[in-house]
Amino acid sequence: MDQTAREQEAFNAATAMVTCLLHGDRAEARRIAYSNDILYADMLLILAEALAGCHTADSWQASVLAAHRED
Repeated sequence: MDQTAREQEAFNAATAMVTCLLHGDRAEARRIAYSNDILYADMLLILAEALAGCHTADSWQASVLAAHRED
């Protein structure tokens, strides 16, 4: 698989996981996350970059603390 195809497949999987979570289907999101060991790190990086683009350092810290308290 060339780099462009790999990036596209990882992007598609990452966005599918988020879509599942938005619809409340955590099991399917988890299945997608573990369905391809080769792309796992790429999917995580894509999701982390998307999160980083939506936050400042302060808002990220507040969000993580809030999520931690909910668990």
